[in-house]
Amino acid sequence: MKVRKEQKRLLAAEIGAAILQGDYRPGEWLRQIDLEEAFAAKRFDVRSALTQLAASGMVTHVENRGYRVAQPDLNVVREILAIRTLLEVEAARQALPNIGPDELKKIKQAQQIFEDAVARGSKADQANTNAAFHDEIYRHATNQSLASLIVEIRNRARPGPIALWPSNAELQRSAAHHVEIVDAIESRDLAALVAAVRRHIVESGANYPARDLGPVKKTSAASD
Repeated sequence: MKVRKEQKRLLAAEIGAAILQGDYRPGEWLRQIDLEEAFAAKRFDVRSALTQLAASGMVTHVENRGYRVAQPDLNVVREILAIRTLLEVEAARQALPNIGPDELKKIKQAQQIFEDAVARGSKADQANTNAAFHDEIYRHATNQSLASLIVEIRNRARPGPIALWPSNAELQRSAAHHVEIVDAIESRDLAALVAAVRRHIVESGANYPARDLGPVKKTSAASD
C-alpha cells in the first residue's frame, strides 16, 4: 500500500498573495516572527519563502536589516502622477457638461459606496470603490479613449497592485476629497472641480509607497 505524501506547502505563494491583495504595503518591513504567526509556519520555511520572493523581485533583502516589500522608483511614480493629473483634469472638464441629475445621482451613490468601504470594507473594497467613483465621473467625458487611458495610467502610477492608504486618516482625506469633487460637479463650478481633482491626486496617501520608518531593531526575526 502506497503512503500518500503530504503536499508541499507553497508558503512563498501565500505570502506573495497577501502582498498582492494589500495586506503589506510597498516598502513595509516583513518581520519573520510576524510572518511565522500570521501563516502558522516554521522559521526555516518563512526564511525560504522570503528568499524565493526576493529572487522574484516581490520583496527586497537589505543586509543586516531583513526583508521589505519592494517599492517602485519614487521619481517614476511622481512623473506618472503628473501625467495622470493632466489626463484626469481634462476628463473632468469634458465630463462636467454631460453630467445631469441622473448622472449626478449615480456619482453620489458611488461616493457613498466608497465611504461605506472606508467604514467597514476590506482594503480591496476600498481600492475598488475608489476607482469606481472616479470611473463613474470620467465615463461621461466626450473622449472615451481618454477614460480608458486614465485607467491604464492609474494602474501604472500605483505603488502597489491595489490602492493602499497608510492610515485611516488618509482614507478619510480621500473621502473628503470625493465630497469636494461632488460638490463642484453639483454646483457646476469647473474651476473648483479642476482644483479638487488635482488636489485629490497630489495629496492622496494611496499614491505613494510607505515611508521608510527607519531601522528595524536587530532581532533574530528581522535579521538576515
